[in-house]
Amino acid sequence: MNTKILYSLLALSSAAIVPSCIPYDENGHPIPQKKTTTSSVTDPKQQELEAKREVLRKKELARKRELEAKNDGQGTDDSTSGGEDGGVTDRTDTTDTGTKPKTTPKNHPVAAAVPGKEGFVFSPFNNKVVDVRGIASGTLVADPQYPASEKKHFRVP
Repeated sequence: MNTKILYSLLALSSAAIVPSCIPYDENGHPIPQKKTTTSSVTDPKQQELEAKREVLRKKELARKRELEAKNDGQGTDDSTSGGEDGGVTDRTDTTDTGTKPKTTPKNHPVAAAVPGKEGFVFSPFNNKVVDVRGIASGTLVADPQYPASEKKHFRVP
């Protein structure tokens, strides 16, 4: 008997709480929910930077896909990216000096450049700005945001 009363009170209280969570206007009509945007950036300059970052991310993703498609087509894993223009060189090509091009392993991501700031990149692990002034393009760099026990590495674009 007591459990029936307890369950009845529990059901009535939950029935009273649920409608109180829905906002109503002064006429008793529910207020429609507005969709909120995920971006909280209101400064026009910040919005412009975010747009440039997104363009760079899309270009980098397209370049990676193109490189992977070429690697899959050749059946080898020996090609590398050839700089900012996105050109691809084959590892079997050598110059007259006998030097081989640098290889880019697939397990090391490439950082994205910060628009308008030479020598600064966004870390691919936490999207924080990292100073890489004076470091050559394609160099493997340890992310300074992580302790030595869990160092993460990326390539300079």
